[in-house]
Amino acid sequence: MYRPKPGREQEQRRHSPEQGRLIRRALPVLTVAFWVAASICVVMIAVYSLTENVGAWLTWTTGISLLLVVVCSGAIAWIEFRSNPMEDAERGEWTNKMLFFGLVFAITFFVTFIYWVSLYFAR
Repeated sequence: MYRPKPGREQEQRRHSPEQGRLIRRALPVLTVAFWVAASICVVMIAVYSLTENVGAWLTWTTGISLLLVVVCSGAIAWIEFRSNPMEDAERGEWTNKMLFFGLVFAITFFVTFIYWVSLYFAR
């Protein structure tokens, strides 16, 4: 458990009520957008493997869906980290949502970067 050093008061983050409402409204929208984009990305990868034809619309759809997955997973992970501060955790462990969306963000961030760089140089 987190214990502040003697003589130091623990800093309290103050959030405005409007900010909390906005985040609560955005979370379901981001979650739906994440799962739709992830599904589209998986379908595009399956289409690549079945048709063995790489068309322009397939590459752009895959790239855009990867970007959506990165943005949505990063935003959801950020919201989860803000709503569950490490000071409140017993031993500093992450929740399942923090772990899942954090890992998805980290992995897809690098994959998306490499994918878009390869698209740029393939012109």
